[in-house]
This record gives sequence, structure tokens and C-alpha cells, in this order.
Amino acid sequence: MTLLAALLVRLAPDHRPAPRGTPLDHLGAALLALASGGLVVLLSAGGVAWAWSSPVTPLLAGAVAVTTVAAVLRERRAPDPILPPQLFGIRTFTVACATSLLVGTVMFGGVIYLPQFLQVVHGHDAMTAGLLMLPQVGTMIVASAVVGRLIVATGRWKRFPAIGCGLLVAGLAVLAPLTPATPAWQVAAGMALLGAGTGLTQQVLVLAAQNAVGAGDVGVAGSSVTFARTLGGALGVAAFGALIAARLRADLPTALAAAGRPATDDDVRRLLGTPAQVAALPPPLADAVRASYTHGLQLVFLATLPLAVLALLAVLFVREAALGEGAPAP
Repeated sequence: MTLLAALLVRLAPDHRPAPRGTPLDHLGAALLALASGGLVVLLSAGGVAWAWSSPVTPLLAGAVAVTTVAAVLRERRAPDPILPPQLFGIRTFTVACATSLLVGTVMFGGVIYLPQFLQVVHGHDAMTAGLLMLPQVGTMIVASAVVGRLIVATGRWKRFPAIGCGLLVAGLAVLAPLTPATPAWQVAAGMALLGAGTGLTQQVLVLAAQNAVGAGDVGVAGSSVTFARTLGGALGVAAFGALIAARLRADLPTALAAAGRPATDDDVRRLLGTPAQVAALPPPLADAVRASYTHGLQLVFLATLPLAVLALLAVLFVREAALGEGAPAP
């Protein structure tokens, strides 16, 4: 397959773009990567690798803030910025990026932590948990395919991310009261709503941003929205992972003490193992881990619910332009 791919690349037409008149913005790209990467590290490692009250937290937060300011200043002055600041003066582009950031947080929160719930709490193996995610993945694929055809047929796009964000809100509302005894159909229904909402939203936002900018900025508009979604997912996974871990560390010492075992950090850490290790624990401790993990996941869904509402409001207040018409008048 690799040789076939290499042959196809060799046979492809060689259309080289004209030489750039300005150098590539390497410094801007590096500063943006450092700022976003530092924020992810701060949210994922804070409270885990070090305490939030540790001096590391304000030092890293300050470094992220300084790098972000430096990135903004660089992009404002660069001859050919990797992320042109003037694009954020276009309302549709800005809303698409902001909404994509929020949707990415919601989407990846479900994709990452629901399979863990199915393994840790329900005791499924990894393959079965993956198959049980089909309601979310399947509806996302189907919704993406259907919405593409509908947009081509009508030339309008705004209604689809609006409906999609509404479905995200509904899906989170269904999953928020999750408990170890929640029936499988309710979990599947919540997954399906999240998948359909994501499918109706994420690619349409890329299209809307590209439609709102000039021909020379179509590429950067699409990549900016995609970057916003990926960044939202990274931030969501990091922050929600820290939230679940904090919930477990708060709940499990009580369970250990009730079982007559020491409640040191090492003992708590031993309980936070793989699904197989959790299943091998004595029943009272295993039940405590499952209940605590479910409680943490409830907090995740409750935390993402207002983000989905914000995404819905942002889409509702954007002005739609038919495809090919460019940005609407302010």
C-alpha cells in the first residue's frame, strides 16, 4: 500500500505555487504552539503532577499568558501572519471558531470518558466498549453526510449547527444524571444525541468560516476552525480528566477508611488502576471506585452543559450568508 501511495503521488500533476513574496511566519506558529500547549499542560497536570497551590501553577500560567500576548503581537506585525488578526473582525469567522472550540470540548469529553465509564463502571472489555460507542460515532457519520447534501441542495447552513448545538444540550442533559444503574438505552440515547449534534455542527462551521472570508484566506479560515475544535478537545480532555481525578481522590479515602485500610495517597493511587484492576478489587472498594468515577463523570457533563448552551447562543446570533455570497453586511 505504501508503494502504491508513493506511485500515485509520483503520477499526480506537479502544480507548484508561485514563490511567496514574504517568509513563512515560523515565529508566530511557534508562539501559538507554545501558548496552546502550555495551557493544555497546565490544565492536565495541575492538581495531579503538582498541587494547584504549588508555585508551579502561577509560574506556568504566567508563561502561558506572556506567550499568548507575544503571539498576538507577532501576528499583528508579521508581514504574512499564520493567523491573520483581521479575520477576527468578521463575525461569522469569529463565531465559527468560538463555537468549534466549545463543540470540540463537548465532543472529545464524550468520546474519551464514556468508553472509560463503560469499562470501569459496567465492566466491559475495550472492544465491547468501543462497539457500544457506535450510537455516537454512527449518528455523527450519518448526520455529517446528510447535512452536506442538504446544504448543497439549499445553499443555506445556519439551521444545521443551531439544531446540532441543541442536540448537544439535549444529549448532555440525558447523560448528566448518569449512575452505575443507568439503563443502557439511556446511555445510548445520550450518545446518539451527542453524535448527531456533532455531525450537524463541526464541518458546517468550517464551511461557514470559509464562506465568510476572501478567496485568499479560505485555507487559513478552515484550518483555524479545525484548530479551534482540536484545541477545545485537548483542553476539555485535560480539564475533565483533572476533574474526575480530583473527585476520585476526594471520595476514595472515605471508602478505604470504611474498609479498615490506610487512606494514604499511595493507597488511593493503587485503586485508580485499569478496568481489570478495578474489577479485581474487593467488592466494597470496587463499588466505591465505580460510584466515585460516575460522580466525576456527572460533573464533567454538568460542566460541559453550559458550554453547549453558549455554542447554541453563538450560532443563533450569527448572520447567515448564502454560500458564495461571502460575509454578510455588519
